Amino acid sequence: MNETIQWPPGEFTINEAVSMNPAFSQAVVRKKLSDALAAKAIVQTQKGNEKIKGKFQVVKSLS
Repeated sequence: MNETIQWPPGEFTINEAVSMNPAFSQAVVRKKLSDALAAKAIVQTQKGNEKIKGKFQVVKSLS
């Protein structure tokens, strides 16, 4: 199965990415995010913890 995830423009949190892709479960969105991070197509711009959410940003096209 080849799911296409739409990433929010600019910086985004995992929750924003999940909200933008209601057809997919949070687990699928997290897996795609992990794959994109490994491919260096998305970078983490802010580390998260209990108080703040981590932020990510697309740095190259995910074709």
